[in-house]
Amino acid sequence: MALGLAGCTLPGKRGGNPQPLAKPGGGTIVTPVSFRVEGKVVRTNPRLNFVVLDFGLQGLPPIGQQFSIYRLGKKVGKVRVSGPAWDTYTVADIVEGQIWMGDEAKPK
Repeated sequence: MALGLAGCTLPGKRGGNPQPLAKPGGGTIVTPVSFRVEGKVVRTNPRLNFVVLDFGLQGLPPIGQQFSIYRLGKKVGKVRVSGPAWDTYTVADIVEGQIWMGDEAKPK
């Protein structure tokens, strides 16, 4: 009943297509394709092929986003966010390279 009062439609119900969400005051809400934050490698586990990244107060990237890893300004590897995430940290699988604590993660 609440959905009917709010004017929402579900895909496949009543033949309607879902509409984009509207912001109060006009316009639509757009979700960015990739999250443009940078992080730092705070833990590594080469045996299990993952790292823990800290993104501070910037917010966490979505699962699946890839980051290039830099050490002293030189690209040394690549990771893909896999989760889990907590507070300012998330886990990422090592795609390539040898990654050390203190390396920087920048969006690919």
